[in-house]
Amino acid sequence: MIAAGLLYLGLFTLAAAMPRHGPDLLGRWNAPPLAARLPVAGWMLLALSLAASLLTPDWPRALVAWFGLAPLAAGIVLPGLTFRAGLAQGAVLGAAALVVAGSLV
Repeated sequence: MIAAGLLYLGLFTLAAAMPRHGPDLLGRWNAPPLAARLPVAGWMLLALSLAASLLTPDWPRALVAWFGLAPLAAGIVLPGLTFRAGLAQGAVLGAAALVVAGSLV
């Protein structure tokens, strides 16, 4: 759950770092100092999600699951980029809840 949440957050952050999508996804939070740090934060979140997968006892299966979750997470970000940014923004709350729930278990 932690890896899936971090993976989505990383892909959302990378999408928000793009000049074309940033204003739609971030809204009033799209400030130049924040936007300059978003690519680094996105790649760090992706690396953390991969590390969370590799640190499990059954890491080979978790690694395959991580590669399967990547297009799924991107598929959740995509409707927010093409139709309504509210979909992708709402999924950020769900991804954060996955990370919190996974850390409590």
